[in-house]
Amino acid sequence: MEKGLQWETTWLDLPKGEHKKPEYLAINPLGKVPALIDDAVVVHDSTIINEYLEDSFPKAPPLLPRDPAMKARARSLEDYADAYLAPSLYKILREMRKPEAERDRERLREGEQEVLKHFAYLDGQLKGRQFFAGMFSVADISFIPQLSNYERTGYKISDEFPNLKGWWERMKARPSYAASMPTD
Repeated sequence: MEKGLQWETTWLDLPKGEHKKPEYLAINPLGKVPALIDDAVVVHDSTIINEYLEDSFPKAPPLLPRDPAMKARARSLEDYADAYLAPSLYKILREMRKPEAERDRERLREGEQEVLKHFAYLDGQLKGRQFFAGMFSVADISFIPQLSNYERTGYKISDEFPNLKGWWERMKARPSYAASMPTD
């Protein structure tokens, strides 16, 4: 939506294993989400999808800064979302999907402590900034699904992280947020 593109979303129920069914494996043999089908082109992985869309529609508006240093910053933060924040959040999300009596409390605590460290880092990265890389970019986009899932499990970004919390409220106020997130 940020680029003014139209798309059709198909939501998969990951806990039910819909991403491992033959219909989806025909799209992405690795069984990972997300995947993008653009006519005859199939692209996997959110990072690669964002870069594909940026390359295909660079002026509608750009989602990577033109300045090489800021572009590198955007890409580094996008990588941070995937390689560092996501695994810590997954520890929480995996446990929260279980019935309360079956949750591993130690694993949950471990994930919560890691997430607080990530939030402190991200809060510092946003000090004096509206966006992670000087403009709304793939850096911002990369954190949105992660934090949306975190919030959907009942967690909130605390006031201890005012820069991150303010940024998150701005992200949720974007029209693209409502248009791209599940409604359940």
